[in-house]
Amino acid sequence: MKKKYLILFYLFLLTFDLNSVGFIDHVEIKSDKVEFSNNSKNVSFLSNVNINSNYVVISASSAIYDNKKELISISGDPSSIRSNKNDNNFNGEAEKIIFFSDEKVHLIGNASIKFDNLSIRSNLIIFNPMSGKIMSSE
Repeated sequence: MKKKYLILFYLFLLTFDLNSVGFIDHVEIKSDKVEFSNNSKNVSFLSNVNINSNYVVISASSAIYDNKKELISISGDPSSIRSNKNDNNFNGEAEKIIFFSDEKVHLIGNASIKFDNLSIRSNLIIFNPMSGKIMSSE
C-alpha cells in the first residue's frame, strides 16, 4: 500500500515538472508498472503505456521521463500518436517517439504521419503538435 502512494506521489511530481517547464500544459501517463530511479531522476513507465495531453494521445509499450534532459522517450512496436484537437487533426506511428521541451516531437524508425490529406513516411519525422508544422529527414 505504501508503494502505491509513492507511485502516485511521483506521478504528481512528474506532472508538476512537465508543467513547470512549459513542456505540455497537462500530461497524464498510465501504465501497468512504474519505476523511479532516484540516481538519474528518471521515471519509467512499463507495459500498456497511455499518454494523454492537451494536444496528443499516445499508446506504447514503454516510456521514460528524463528529468535532466526534460524529455519523454516512448517506445513500442510501433508506438502510435494521434491529435487530441479537432482543428489540428493528425495520426502517426513509429518505433520510437520523443517529446522535447521545445514542444517538438520526433517520430523515429519506420515513422509515418497523416495530416489532413498528406501522408509522410520516413526514418525521422519532426513536427510540432500545436502548430502542425512537419519536417522529414529524407
